[in-house]
Amino acid sequence: MPLRFAGLGLATLAVALISAYLLVAIRPSLLGPTTPIAPAVPIEEASPTPVATPSPRPTPRATPRPTPTASPSPTPEPTVSPTPAPTAVPTPVPTVVPTPVPTVAPTPAPVGNALPPCAYMDVLTTHHGYEDWPISLLDTIYHLPSWYAPGDLVDSSTAGVNGGYLLRSIIAGDLRAMAADARAAGSPIQLVSGYRSHAQQASTFEYWVGVGGYEQALRTSARAGHSEHQLGTSIDVTSEGGAAPWEYGDWASTPAGAWMAANAWRYGFVMSYPQASFDRTCYDYEPWHYRYVGRDLAAQIVQSGRTPREVIWTLQ
Repeated sequence: MPLRFAGLGLATLAVALISAYLLVAIRPSLLGPTTPIAPAVPIEEASPTPVATPSPRPTPRATPRPTPTASPSPTPEPTVSPTPAPTAVPTPVPTVVPTPVPTVAPTPAPVGNALPPCAYMDVLTTHHGYEDWPISLLDTIYHLPSWYAPGDLVDSSTAGVNGGYLLRSIIAGDLRAMAADARAAGSPIQLVSGYRSHAQQASTFEYWVGVGGYEQALRTSARAGHSEHQLGTSIDVTSEGGAAPWEYGDWASTPAGAWMAANAWRYGFVMSYPQASFDRTCYDYEPWHYRYVGRDLAAQIVQSGRTPREVIWTLQ
């Protein structure tokens, strides 16, 4: 029993070994990747020159057409709207109202009380020296030279009234006395105008042309050279602290205006353009405009009942 079983064991072992060998020889892959052993080739059987198996023709690869590089769209230049040249706005040229040139005609010599009708001429006044100031005839016909400017002009403050205006020193004493008496009477006065040069009067006249037109200005303002203000002996007066005298309905009806109308002649001042006298003075009523002619001539004018122009006309 033991030997038989021993024989059986040896036989079984042999079979197992043979089976294992066959498995390795036939299925080497079962034991994992091993390098295959090439079978022995008999010497006389030289391996024929292998016929090169033609490599399969590669499928021609399509030559890729170069994708055209997109030309970059040019960045559009910003459309610059040309800056429009500023349209020059023409400076409006003011319409110049031509000042009619007065017709120069022979003026009759003064005879007695006869006065020529109101006319607008440019005749040099006969008495145009600085010493002729009381009788220099100035109206719409007669005028002073453009260069006329007295050399003794002083500020109005030296005459006891408000300053800021020029006037001839020869009137300062009587103006001071008149202003003091007007104040004592409770009717103080102040000046709104004094001496005006030829150029200043030209501007003044043009101002009034702008206000009321040329025809109206001729009645209320003198043309350059024709103004008594150029003498330096004429003043425009108003109430102290009051408005301009032409702003009143009738400045002569105010306390200061009434006092001047009644008393100015006593100090040598006369109202050049009294009420209701246009046909004799050729200017509208101006109760604020006073011309200094001296106390003697002022008394003569008042006593005559005539306008200063009428009396001075007879003294040419």
